[in-house]
Parts: sequence; C-alpha cells; structure tokens
Amino acid sequence: MTEPPGDIVCGSLDAHAVRAGGSVALCDGRETLTWQEFLARTVAAETALSQTGASRLLRVDAGDPLTALVRLCAGARSGRIVLVADPVHWQRYGERLRTELGPVADDEAFANDDPAPRGPDDGDDGATGAAKGKPAARFRAGPLEPFYIGLTSGSTGMPKAFQRSHRSWTLSFRTCLEAFRIDGTDRVFVPGGIGHSLHLFGAMLALDSGLRLDIARRFQPKAILRRMQAAGSSVLVATPTQLQLLARGAASEGIRLPDLRRVLLSGAKWRNSERDLLARMCPGAEVHEFYGTSETSFISHRRAGDPPGSVGRPFEGVEVEIRGDDGERLAAGETGDIWVRSRLLFDGYVMGTEPMTRRDGGWVSVGDRGSLDGEGHLWLAGRKGRMIVTSGINVFAEEIEAALLQYPGIGQAAVFGLDDRLRGARIVAAIQLCDGALPDPQALRRHCLDLLEPAKVPRAFQFFSDWPLTPGGKSDLPAIAGEIEHREVAHDSVSRRTPA
Repeated sequence: MTEPPGDIVCGSLDAHAVRAGGSVALCDGRETLTWQEFLARTVAAETALSQTGASRLLRVDAGDPLTALVRLCAGARSGRIVLVADPVHWQRYGERLRTELGPVADDEAFANDDPAPRGPDDGDDGATGAAKGKPAARFRAGPLEPFYIGLTSGSTGMPKAFQRSHRSWTLSFRTCLEAFRIDGTDRVFVPGGIGHSLHLFGAMLALDSGLRLDIARRFQPKAILRRMQAAGSSVLVATPTQLQLLARGAASEGIRLPDLRRVLLSGAKWRNSERDLLARMCPGAEVHEFYGTSETSFISHRRAGDPPGSVGRPFEGVEVEIRGDDGERLAAGETGDIWVRSRLLFDGYVMGTEPMTRRDGGWVSVGDRGSLDGEGHLWLAGRKGRMIVTSGINVFAEEIEAALLQYPGIGQAAVFGLDDRLRGARIVAAIQLCDGALPDPQALRRHCLDLLEPAKVPRAFQFFSDWPLTPGGKSDLPAIAGEIEHREVAHDSVSRRTPA
C-alpha cells in the first residue's frame, strides 16, 4: 500500500527515498531520476532558495516538467507559495501577476541548485546524505498555509490566479487514492503540461504518494503510448480530449496497453462512442470520470451502476446542494446553481475576479448549473458563462455540443452565440471531423432536431481541420470563437459584394 499522505505537500519525500532508494521516481522522456536523486535535487533547490534569500512567492516555469516538479517540491517544503505558470501564460500575464502579487522569485532564486557531491561520510543511504544539507526554514509550511497558486485554463476567457493550501491538496490526494483504489504498485502517467491543474495534481499525487511518475513534455499521442508501454503505466490522468486522441492513435498504430488499469478523467464528459476504441487500447482499464474544478478540487465521480449522463455521486466528505437564484435550496430534479462544501476548497482568487464564483459561509459555487436526482446523482446542465439566450430561451452550449458529438464522424464540437438583432443570439457550431467527408448541413440539422428543441439547433456549422487547445488539453474556446467571428465577418462581406 502507499504511505498515507502527510499534512505538507512533498513532506514525505525523505521517507520515499529511504524506502524506494534507487527505483525510478520520475521520468520526462529525456531524463530519469531515482527517489534518492529526486530528493537530492529537491534539497539542493531548497538550499539555493535559502542562500539566495528568495521571497516567499516563487514562480516555477511549467515548460520543463522535471525541473518544475523539483522546484515546486522545494518551494512547498520550504514554506513558500509556488506560482506554477505555463510559459505562454507567463509571457501574457507575467507583468500583471508581478504587479498584483508583489515580489516574485524566479529562476535566479535557484542559482547553483545542483546537488553537492556525496562525500565518504555520507554513508550508503543517498537519502540520508541529501537530508543532511537541508537548510533551516525561513517560512512556515503548515497544513493551512498556502503553497500553490495556479491559473485557470483560460478556455472560456481571461485566466484567474487561484490559491490553495497544503491541506486542500493532501486531503485531495487521500480522497483520490481511496476512491480510485490506487496502491503502491501503481505507476502514473501524466500526458500534458503541469501548467494545467489536472496534470499538476496527477503528478504531485504520484510524487507525494511514492509512486513512479512518467510525464510528457508535449502531448504527442504516439510517443506517449510507446512510453506508457515501456514504463508499464497503470494509471493515466487525462482530459477526455487527450484520451480520445490517445485511443485513436493506439488504433491506428495497433498499440495495446495491457498494464493500464485506471484512467482518471476530468474536464468534460467522456463520449460513449469512444469506449470501443478505449477497450481495444486497454482492455483491463476502468474509466473513473470525476467532476471538479480548480477552485473546489473533487466534487463527484461516477461509480459502476450510476446512470449514464450523470457525473455520479459526491465524494466522501463532499456536500452538494442545488440552489435557485434566490439562494434557496431546490428539490430533487430541479435545475439551479451547484454549491459545494468540503475541506478541499481553494483559499480564493489572488488575481482577477470571477463574478460567477460566490461564497456562502463554508459553501462555494463556481457558476456551474445542474440538478440532483432522488438517489443523489448529480447532473450537469452547463456553465452560466456559456449560456446563450436565443429567441427568449436560455440554452446551454454544452447541451448542443453533446448532441453534435453523437453524429458519426464528429470528433470535437464547440457552440457559440453570435449577436443577432432578431433572436438576440444566433447559434453557430464549430466542428472538427475525426474521419470521413464533410457531412451535409441539412443532415446535421435533422440530427439535431431529433435531439433538441428547434430554437437550440445551430443556424450555421463551421468546420475546422486544426482544433485549438489550451496548454492543459482543453478546447481553446476564445481562439475558436475568434476564428468563427472572423469567418462570419468575411462571409457577410462577400455576401454584401455579391449581387442577389
């Protein structure tokens, strides 16, 4: 069994280095570190932070995952608050972050962070030798102290910076291990950059729990599949889009992953139409779909026997309520705002604001809408920020996207409401095909009419060969919306120049 997580993120590394010694802790495809080597680098990074007098707020560049994870662990253990930022996000928002958050220690804080050579008095235990050089703490690392600042994915707009405490993550680790039955024999693979909170959580879950971690520097499905084969990875932490592309890559290359037994999936709904491909790739794997956000951590997950279409029941220790616009709790089956109470919640935003995120005592809502049935299953309707008002009807983009994805050959779909004088908003769908020729728009409309009310059927379909993704592997909705608006403007311009 894995050792139970402690109260401080990465506080168990010394114990893992003693127990696992020379076995592999981390591999990024270019470099591999044993537990002894990982601890030695972490302690060296802690020493560098102490020697350079780095401020409490520390930025770690997510572009190099191995180095970033060493530095994040060093920052967490030294009582610092680590800002993990994808290079693209830092380039765009770095100045604003510095302005709003204050002094931010950077790469210079890790000057000369190479582990010192072992001397003859260090003994045979590499972990003991590394720990001897651990510096005195300048800042306090406590369960309720903040340790991490992340950026929301930006899939729906401007990213916000959110802050989490040590305990919110160590309890999340414990929740994950117990709910998904992960044990000390497991090997974890994370297929994307740790600038995305799901990938970072999967990576830190492995390292904090003493499990081998393999991580991808870039999302390249075929290369990842081969690495998973070689590593004997048994747990995959991914978004549905990544899993879909991996399953298709495995089918085209004839690759099988017999060791994979757990797939932890979050970020969007997994499509039943892809299950056959997944079963061929990893016939022994169980898919554990869970629902959560950067602000709330785990909320609910689907278990065997839960109704299709739901996101399951809440995790142990998580309470969920559905409330109306007046703040009153709604009855089973009624749709309203989803409110969550648990010990896993974030501390708050430290940059930017999100009007849809509200607090009420120990409860938080991030603007997601849904309902609870009589058996306690949670059903998602959509996000308030993606609601489209057309012809006086409130429509969730997610509902239309789910209908489109049931059409054969459609791999990705995103729905938007464009300004329309007559209807208020005109619904347009962006579509990427996974195979086959372009479908007839009239056939697509008939398909949608079979599943949706007429007012919800897209008025136009735009087809994409390349599908923009955020660094975290989600659909880049602002980029897709921008391209649709560009095409619509160009189309209108051509229509005005063309005689009737």
